[in-house]
Amino acid sequence: MPWLDSDDFLQMIQRWIEESATGWQGDLPVLDLDRYFSPGPAEPLIIYDNLDKLNNKFVQLRREKTLTRVIGVGAIPRRAAKKLKSTRAFAYVTSIGQPEVPPRNWEDIKALLPTSDARAIDVGIREQRLSYLILKYERGGLEAVLTLRAWATKSGAITLAKVESASHSREALSLRAGPRTTELSNSRLVVIGAGAIGSFLCDQLARSGVGEITIYDPDEVRPGNLVRHLTSAEMVGKAKPHAVREVITSRPFNISTIIVKNEPAPTPREVLRLFVNADLVIDASAAGGTTALLAKAAEASGHHLLTVCLQEDGQVVRVDVVPPLEGPALPPTQLGPLSDRRDLKFEAGCGDPVSMTPPFAVLEAASLAARCAIGMLLNEPVCKAGIVRDYR
Repeated sequence: MPWLDSDDFLQMIQRWIEESATGWQGDLPVLDLDRYFSPGPAEPLIIYDNLDKLNNKFVQLRREKTLTRVIGVGAIPRRAAKKLKSTRAFAYVTSIGQPEVPPRNWEDIKALLPTSDARAIDVGIREQRLSYLILKYERGGLEAVLTLRAWATKSGAITLAKVESASHSREALSLRAGPRTTELSNSRLVVIGAGAIGSFLCDQLARSGVGEITIYDPDEVRPGNLVRHLTSAEMVGKAKPHAVREVITSRPFNISTIIVKNEPAPTPREVLRLFVNADLVIDASAAGGTTALLAKAAEASGHHLLTVCLQEDGQVVRVDVVPPLEGPALPPTQLGPLSDRRDLKFEAGCGDPVSMTPPFAVLEAASLAARCAIGMLLNEPVCKAGIVRDYR
């Protein structure tokens, strides 16, 4: 923490300046060329997909409410941009390779470009037909993008200002899914129950890159479910598995195939097939009979079942591996006395009492089950028999 000492802090600043001037000798390959340009007037975030097919081309941008989107190749207009629709803008995409020192202005960048590109950009900016430069570059073998707003001043000089930009390509977005996404992409899972825990569990498994998820649940989304469920108000009345699939597959970076079964868990005759055709079956049904049936099927078929549930109104979070991968099974939870009937809450049209489990307990249970499931899929289990968190 060199900033705790003024002399150390000034020495670090001096080193940064020297390394920038000499081509970042000994510096980490941080993709930070935007730091060498001052910010201009507030601009919406610019987002783009893969730019490889757009290299050395004029592209059209569409301005939306909170962002500006690169929509593809577009011929630069023949008249000034100020006469165009306010929702459109144009940029030029090109590469400046791996600069030896960081560029700081248009003259620096122009020296890194082919003469024809530099001339086309220069004319487009001066005639107010081109508003942005999207520059691809490399540092230390890593690829990056620098986006700049460009305009000509009254004196004839071209001024550049940095603009925040980001990729929404599948490759860029998948970086945040975890280091084992490729391995998980070939996995097939079955999740029984798309209620509160099941919906968030399916969501986390899909975000992590699991290739195929089959969801069983016979119920539909009710307004009261929304407090603890993945889905939104627009999905009330839809079958829960269909609603969960709609949320997951709406993401641009989703790679999971979601198969929905708007029906209860398979019958005893069909249940063995689940374990044969899937890499892992997860029970999130919170139904004792279903859990018992799945447990018997797992034991009979030589497979393992992962069960997840909340007990004691969410004070106990429990994940069990049935049968255990190693050692004895976890002991049953010592439950407290049943609630007084006068304390039970009911919702009209629902025969069972409403669970008073808080939403944060649901998210914890789903996350814990996802961690255990992914560990089992990768043959790196984080638990042998299960995990219990008792907050009583």
